[in-house]
Amino acid sequence: MIFFDLDDTILDTKNCNKKIYEKIRADLNVDMDADLFRKKLRTSLRPRMIKYFEFQYNETIGIDPLDFLLMETPYEEDHMELFKEAVWNDLKNIFQGVSKDEFYKTVLKRQHDYTDAIPGMIELLTDLSKKHKLGIVTNGLSEIQHKKVDTLGIRHLFKDVFVSGDFGYGKPDPKFYAHVIYKSGCDKENSIMIGDNPQGDVMGAISAGMKAIYFNGREVDYDLNVAHNVDELRAEIERLIG
Repeated sequence: MIFFDLDDTILDTKNCNKKIYEKIRADLNVDMDADLFRKKLRTSLRPRMIKYFEFQYNETIGIDPLDFLLMETPYEEDHMELFKEAVWNDLKNIFQGVSKDEFYKTVLKRQHDYTDAIPGMIELLTDLSKKHKLGIVTNGLSEIQHKKVDTLGIRHLFKDVFVSGDFGYGKPDPKFYAHVIYKSGCDKENSIMIGDNPQGDVMGAISAGMKAIYFNGREVDYDLNVAHNVDELRAEIERLIG
């Protein structure tokens, strides 16, 4: 079985998030450089997440703090209200004539904006799905990660989608990989995990007895199976499958 990470492996999450911040800025008519606006929001979101949500749990399942503002289902409601109030207090001087409710409604409208895949990735997944069973193994909030899969329109290509937020622990925790192996029924020695994080995706999978491919343009000081682009990834998968 071939498993893929989601964020910045299948989905071009960094680019999508950048576009989301820019759309929020434009929708609210903020007269500020786009990069500075994004940095100010991110600088508020991260420490407020650390303060108001259970730190160890959220770090374990790998939550991007922006995700809290894109949720529709209740999530730690008392903590969420404190989080949102603190973020608004950090940022309200940026906005002119915008209420707190208008700000959060504007952000929530962006929840379906995760539409950009890594170039060539959908074609690769489509080809692989014709011959192999595929799975997604991703860290993050359950609602958000499943929404990303559905927004991309790729769920039909995968036998299983495993989200850390569904289980309470995530990559590289051996418990999460053990769960993935058990639930998928895969032969771990002949399965491959592909992702952009050398610790969570690659070392975690190797420690669980799987093969792994580091799919990233950045160099790391480890002896890994590496693919820098989709063409290299296709060749590396074929090599490991034999």
